Amino acid sequence: MTQDLASLEALEIAGDPELFHGVVFPWHCDAMGHMSVQHQMPLLDGAVYHLLGRLGPTVEQVDGRRLGWADVNHNIDYRHELVAGDLVVLRSRILNIGRTSLKHRTALCRQDGLICTVLTGVTVRFDLDARQSAPLSDAARTLAQGLCPPPSQPDLSTQGAPL
Repeated sequence: MTQDLASLEALEIAGDPELFHGVVFPWHCDAMGHMSVQHQMPLLDGAVYHLLGRLGPTVEQVDGRRLGWADVNHNIDYRHELVAGDLVVLRSRILNIGRTSLKHRTALCRQDGLICTVLTGVTVRFDLDARQSAPLSDAARTLAQGLCPPPSQPDLSTQGAPL
């Protein structure tokens, strides 16, 4: 990514909703002294769950069907180390809306704004009884559109599976 695109991406991410604040503790770090991937993933997963929660209940009963969500794709870009004592902020947004799925991005940043890890994922609305994808409701689609970048703002995400 060029310096100009990286700067644009940092500005874009800075405007995304904050879904988690935390601290890196020594027990989050591995033998190399940086935050282990095994401790980053739960933070990223939790932030995505909060993002989905902005669309309504994450698990709900609709017309006799139990609906939830299922992650079907993750691409993770580890850019900078996090060490014990770092304060972190996770910011998420929806990038694209499909018929049954959402493409989203979550950035794990230091409190000073440095982007350390970026998860780009696809999550599908899921019928928990039929064990298959389900269409997004009109209400969820409308709420999701409010969490997408404005049409004039380019999608700077170069990762993730297309919808």
